[in-house]
Amino acid sequence: MDETVETVATLYADHSRRYLLENRPFVSVYPVLSRRARGISVGINLNLDKGCNFDCIYCQVDRTTTLPASSGGGLPLSRLPLPALVMEELGQLFDTIATGAFFQKPPFDRVPPEFKRVRDIAFSGDGEPTLAPSFREILGTVRRFVNERSWGAEAPPLLRLITNGSGLFGREIRAAVRRSLLEEGPGEIWLKLDSGDRVHFDRINRSSLPFDRMTEGLDAIVSDTPVTLQTMVLDFMAKGEPGAILADERFWTPLRDRVLSWSARGARIESWHLYSVARPPAEEAVKRVPVERLEAWASEVRGLLPFPVLVFP
Repeated sequence: MDETVETVATLYADHSRRYLLENRPFVSVYPVLSRRARGISVGINLNLDKGCNFDCIYCQVDRTTTLPASSGGGLPLSRLPLPALVMEELGQLFDTIATGAFFQKPPFDRVPPEFKRVRDIAFSGDGEPTLAPSFREILGTVRRFVNERSWGAEAPPLLRLITNGSGLFGREIRAAVRRSLLEEGPGEIWLKLDSGDRVHFDRINRSSLPFDRMTEGLDAIVSDTPVTLQTMVLDFMAKGEPGAILADERFWTPLRDRVLSWSARGARIESWHLYSVARPPAEEAVKRVPVERLEAWASEVRGLLPFPVLVFP
């Protein structure tokens, strides 16, 4: 394997939420090399307790582990001044990036030159970011940070929200997110769509939300909010309950039909990402699917949809 390709693949596989700056552990902010952002993505984790209303079988977060009672500073997680902490960590991280020190320390000293650019600040992490109590406050503060900071010759990073959509079912919250993410500066919403039917939704996403409620909510989101759909395609080779899942036509057909139906109704979809497992999931039975399968499905629908369908191996 080419050395650059091998290095990039290794860094793609490491999306650790832990980042040390001068031996000080960050609590919320963490940089990664992102295959879909095609460069450095600065993540913001608002779910320090690993709380999420989905328990996706491919998630790299192991929710069975014991949660820490407090942060490194000794405060209980529930009492951390998260908005101020996020801004402090963002400022410190971007200061090191601006001086070049960021790319002089492992593992980012191995990033190839063409990837040495911060592409986005992404609300992601150990749970659904829109359900965090301080989400809207921090979203507005981060937008001001991006708009008011000097970026020199570089374009400012995009703001991205990576979401399962459940916190955006209400019109008011969608309007607030559109304003901060899309109207006040460059940004994107990446919306999870891992299945098109109840059976696969229940097995893959393992959410307490009923499938019908998710369908209704996602219908509302795509009708008035520009989104990029993101679909994790996987094989789940479990031997026991709930049994194996194969990314075959039984999985693909209802998913494809849902996206085609949305498009026919004028949904505001900007692109569709098909991708498979790049990092070790908590469930060992989850297996990566060949890129050829993703490419075949993408080719099938590219002529039927008015937006790009992109594959990320």
